[in-house]
Amino acid sequence: MKALPPTQVKAHNRSAIAQYLYTNKYATKQDLERQLGLSLPTITQNLRALESTNIALKGNLQDSTGGRKAQRYDFNPNHCIAIGVGMYPHDLRLYAVNLYGTVVAQSNTALLYRNSNIYYQRIGGIIDNFAADIERKFGNVLGVAFSIRGIISPDGASVTFGPVMGNTGLTLSTLAQSVHHPCLMIHDSDASAMSELWLDPSIQDALCLYLDRRPGGALIIDGKLHQGANQCNGTIEHMILVPNGRPCYCGQLGCMDTYCSLETLPEDYESIPGFFSVLEQGERHHRERMSQWLDYVAQAIVNARSIVAGDVIIGGEAAALLSDVEIDELRNRIVQRSPFGTEHFTVRKSCGAEDQDIIGAALRYSQQYLNELFSSHFTI
Repeated sequence: MKALPPTQVKAHNRSAIAQYLYTNKYATKQDLERQLGLSLPTITQNLRALESTNIALKGNLQDSTGGRKAQRYDFNPNHCIAIGVGMYPHDLRLYAVNLYGTVVAQSNTALLYRNSNIYYQRIGGIIDNFAADIERKFGNVLGVAFSIRGIISPDGASVTFGPVMGNTGLTLSTLAQSVHHPCLMIHDSDASAMSELWLDPSIQDALCLYLDRRPGGALIIDGKLHQGANQCNGTIEHMILVPNGRPCYCGQLGCMDTYCSLETLPEDYESIPGFFSVLEQGERHHRERMSQWLDYVAQAIVNARSIVAGDVIIGGEAAALLSDVEIDELRNRIVQRSPFGTEHFTVRKSCGAEDQDIIGAALRYSQQYLNELFSSHFTI
């Protein structure tokens, strides 16, 4: 077998050390020598290089076992930060996320959304000021990822379907015209699913169903987000659930959105939290409405699982409102409607935090950077 050139060996060793530090949070030279099989001079040289770019930092001295105390080296997750952006009808939300997926800073600005150059120029200034503050406090900003309520084109350059926010046709160049950092767009449901994978890497096949006022979905297959050639995989919200049923904002009749939206639960002048508050008291009419809603959600999941029979993750606002009993009841209804009877699958709430789509969007940059950091082509 042909030996690797010295430059590739050096890059491989440095990547291996960086990955070990990242995975284990910290290590001593002795740990690295024992686990990676590298010589102490090689380890010392590479740690110095990693320190020079703030990837590694000297930590506390370890307790002595009889000899000299060993120096600990910590992985610095804040040396590179990614920013996620969420644009909402009445506010702009920014999250700064480090390389462990931890939110290190956030901002919420009251601002009416408008699909206009003036709006995008305004948010560009807000984002740049936020990024400059992050760079002063932490480290380099990798990029700015926009969580979009709409379908993104395969090349990531435009919004191909965005009636919820009225931004169909919006281009990345227009959106990011005043942002002085690399930028990308990602569909909000896909971004939320990326957050699911980050928090639980054991996920293999799963339907992620985000039950909000405007429901959305995403598919995870073989442990990876599965978007498809047209970036529309998992968009369960526009699957026809009731033929010739209620009109949907997309122009079709009977879409899942019109039956599984949380907005279908409250009665006139009742809020969604108010509905669930009355439901907890056992009011009969509210129980009947909830039962019908669970039936629609269960049928939508059965239809989707006939194609990809994975686990089910319930996210969105519903994850905070549904009780564990109601999640179990939803699973029972899925089983009852399944043509194959009882199956081995789980239905659980999302493990993501509030605004997980914004955090998940930022993680796209974090993952790209870590993939490069841990590759054998990594150089400093």
